[in-house]
Amino acid sequence: MWIKKMTKQLLFLLLLLTSTIVVSQEQFARVSDSINNLTSENIDKAVTQLGLKPGETVKIFAMFSVDTDGSIVDVKARSVHPAFEEEAIRIIQKLPTMEPAVVDGKAIKQKYSLPILYKIETVQERKKRERREYRKLKRKQRKN
Repeated sequence: MWIKKMTKQLLFLLLLLTSTIVVSQEQFARVSDSINNLTSENIDKAVTQLGLKPGETVKIFAMFSVDTDGSIVDVKARSVHPAFEEEAIRIIQKLPTMEPAVVDGKAIKQKYSLPILYKIETVQERKKRERREYRKLKRKQRKN
């Protein structure tokens, strides 16, 4: 009995050592950029309904899979308010096609869990962000 268990464990370790999942860092950068732009009127309403103050943080747990063709499927989210969940789902569904994970040269469907922290901006943070965006826009206009 214990030999059978040991054999299964050794096979599992061998499989684990010989299989590698390759995920592009570039696709995580795209996800991060999209999540950073997580804003909508629904979120503003939820912030008001929950009585959240500037500087407070809301956690959103998003789960999704990247299919073998790179499409994003099975998107779900959990948070303190449905508006946060809906916005996270909307943002993740808008992500461009991603590179699927690869095991032994074959594309596989891979599940991801993504914790998102949504911080309510203070007035100072909002002004700072707006200045940064304005400068970025001006630089872009100068290049064109």
